[in-house]
Amino acid sequence: MKLVYKVSPNYRDSLSTQEIMIKLCLGLLVVFIASDVYYFVNYGVEFGLRAIGLLISSIISAILTEVVWCYFTKKNIKESLMASFPWVTAIILTLMCQVSVSYYALIVSTILCIFFGKLVFGGFGQNVFNPAALGRSIIAASFTSSVVNDFVTGATPTSTISSMGWFMSEATFNNAIGKFNGLFGLFLGTHSGAIGETSVLIILLVGIYLAFKNVIDYRVPVVYICTLFFTTLIIGLINGQGIWFPLFHVLTGGAMFGAVFMMTDPVTNPTVIPGRIVFAMGCAFLTVLIRINANLPEGVMYSILLMNALTPAIEKIFDCGQIQDEKKNLKYVLITLVCGILICVGMSLYKVSNTEVVSNNSAKVVALYK
Repeated sequence: MKLVYKVSPNYRDSLSTQEIMIKLCLGLLVVFIASDVYYFVNYGVEFGLRAIGLLISSIISAILTEVVWCYFTKKNIKESLMASFPWVTAIILTLMCQVSVSYYALIVSTILCIFFGKLVFGGFGQNVFNPAALGRSIIAASFTSSVVNDFVTGATPTSTISSMGWFMSEATFNNAIGKFNGLFGLFLGTHSGAIGETSVLIILLVGIYLAFKNVIDYRVPVVYICTLFFTTLIIGLINGQGIWFPLFHVLTGGAMFGAVFMMTDPVTNPTVIPGRIVFAMGCAFLTVLIRINANLPEGVMYSILLMNALTPAIEKIFDCGQIQDEKKNLKYVLITLVCGILICVGMSLYKVSNTEVVSNNSAKVVALYK
């Protein structure tokens, strides 16, 4: 994997921003259609139509927010919309939500993420945080209970394993994951979860196509997934877990979706290759730390937002000659890799030891009252 760009001074990209966003939008719609077909077939017409209604509501909310902004800032509405692509943010945000989310929660979050996540920073290309991730964090923080009970599809695989403490025997894991059709079911997407984050297969195929068309930088998802896998593999081996442990972390939640559609955002991640590699590694390490040590079952969304905040610092570190400083950049990348793995392993050991202490104390209390 090369760490430098080696192009002539007169190099020009054959793809325009409009072409990139069109291809990205089509890729997202493929993921949505595949997921919606699953809802129609397995849960009924009501679920499928609701997913479509959520998508349309979010897109309309995003467009209207930018129209109002253009009106008050006296900008040409048509030109601004065609250069801002608010519907892409709306599609990604909808795909990150479960079908049980209320229209109210999704609409309000869409408006807030478009306004505070993009427009106040100057619009498309100038935002600091990924707008869709910001919108999803708003739903998680403020609208957790804002769901429609008639459309609940059950617990997700990540929340199920998280509630059991992550570390367990393979037999216990297989029993818990059996209702989701096992690891192969996670790969195919035959289980409940966010609308567009379930089928790893579909996301992977779309990601390969987008990378082949130079819409996304393949290095980011590859580095993220590999770092996530090997970090959890080491943690699993140390804590007596099988190969299922790293595979589950890769196949579940928004890992693949975030890697393909969110971490590759050229606006909110570093511009240089070493910086993007460090960015992807950081997202992987934070995902592991949040999942295993925090009270949240999923860590992809927050890892992206946290690394978005560190993007300027990463850019500054790698603000040098890419060719003449390639060895120094490689050293920084390796230092990030080693430090990240050590921190994640150390925190996992602390998690296990702390859990054992709490369990022993609880047992003593129970024995005392007996």
